[in-house]
Amino acid sequence: MDILRLPYGPWKPLLSGKYEGYEVTIYQNPDHDLFSVLVDTDEDGNPKGLVVIMYKIFLVDGPVVDIMKGLKTRTIAITKKREGDIYQFLLLEGGPKYIGLSREELAETLSRLGNLLHKDSTLLRNVAKTLGIGITALRDVPKSIAALVLAEPAVIPNLVGCVYGPAMFEFAKPLPLGRGRDGDIIKESIVEFGRTVIFGEHSVARKIFFRILIENTLLSGIPAIIITKNSKKYEKMNEPGDHEVLSYGISPVGFPRRIWSLGENYFIDLNFVDHAALAETIGVSTSQKAFLAISEEIKAKRGSIITLRDILLLKKQEKFHNVRAKRITEEVMTERPKDFGQNNVAGLLTVGDVGSATVLSVEDDMWTKAAAQSLLAKLLQYVSKRGKSKKLRAVVFIEDADRITPRVKSSVTQSIVDTIAELKDYGVGFVVEAPDEASVHKTIVELSETIVRTVNDDEVGVRLLTKRPYRVKLRPLASNLIV
Repeated sequence: MDILRLPYGPWKPLLSGKYEGYEVTIYQNPDHDLFSVLVDTDEDGNPKGLVVIMYKIFLVDGPVVDIMKGLKTRTIAITKKREGDIYQFLLLEGGPKYIGLSREELAETLSRLGNLLHKDSTLLRNVAKTLGIGITALRDVPKSIAALVLAEPAVIPNLVGCVYGPAMFEFAKPLPLGRGRDGDIIKESIVEFGRTVIFGEHSVARKIFFRILIENTLLSGIPAIIITKNSKKYEKMNEPGDHEVLSYGISPVGFPRRIWSLGENYFIDLNFVDHAALAETIGVSTSQKAFLAISEEIKAKRGSIITLRDILLLKKQEKFHNVRAKRITEEVMTERPKDFGQNNVAGLLTVGDVGSATVLSVEDDMWTKAAAQSLLAKLLQYVSKRGKSKKLRAVVFIEDADRITPRVKSSVTQSIVDTIAELKDYGVGFVVEAPDEASVHKTIVELSETIVRTVNDDEVGVRLLTKRPYRVKLRPLASNLIV
């Protein structure tokens, strides 16, 4: 493959070798940008894909940590000491991307990553200027100093190891589920559970297997979006940097985590809201004048964001509905956590060594459905811009699906189910758990490829699309093993 003339080149090989059994080559262009290529192989050792990542490097004159805190992009900091002088380098990262072996796809990926890093560089300069910190592009740094970056022994693991999240791609490594009847450990790739339903009267086994799949998803480097009702299962913990995170029963493992929950200003994006579902959520019949007034208001503000409070307190509503609106609004303001609707949807799909978990938790069924409908609709809008994909990009986990996506007909439920059906085309899978098949929306069951049924409190039967059914004694949860 002709690498020299790829976008942002000419590119010349700088370093090559093996990292954890994979062939890796790092290239450099005249601007001192780097891009690393890791070659993925099949079981016979034949190349089948590439993991590509690109870096733009700067010399920092000042506290590099302060700059990193001001950036949303992924960065690597390298500090090097020479003859009593300390040099700090900041690497902006673009990627990782898993692609095929075609030169056209590699060229397109490099062009996209290069454009992204150009924008990130502008942001970096603005942040540095605000903080009064000096930065210099590596191409403008004396060669003797610039060479220190690649003299750092940890640079190869930094440029490859911290980026390579195998299971984000189709070659996800198998992870343990438990033991078979013969005592052997049973392992499966999380890709096998990209569309899974978990049923059975043994709730303990359902919940444990549900959490095992969450753990395996995150350990594989895939983001997990968890919709649950029981917020009491959260625990607070601190990770390096004193960042407060929320845990979903797996806190000792230390997965990065964020919360997405209802707030006093329940923001609704009018581009994606299901109008009938909205009317149902706030308790207004679609045949009433109040809903017609709401519909007119929505049409007038199409393309903007409106709060639930604004919708509930529309002047054209009847007096009864104004009273109801105030009561509902008061409940939202006093009972619900803050910040729903202000989250960055792109942030849900952050990928690193381990996947990040986003947890949506509300106690009341009605509000959980409404929040899930809004969240998933925005997620669909975001991933659809990235194009369709057969690779697993993220997994939506729905606990107690008989309450969130029940068999009973409902505009809110139908909207959620329709969105889940579309998300699968863009690489977003689902795992749902419920007491029985009849309690879950039939479309969810029809879309599933893997069916898990409980046998007793610590054993389940697994039926995969590509394998014979088998039973597995469930492994302990990581949170119970690591203290």
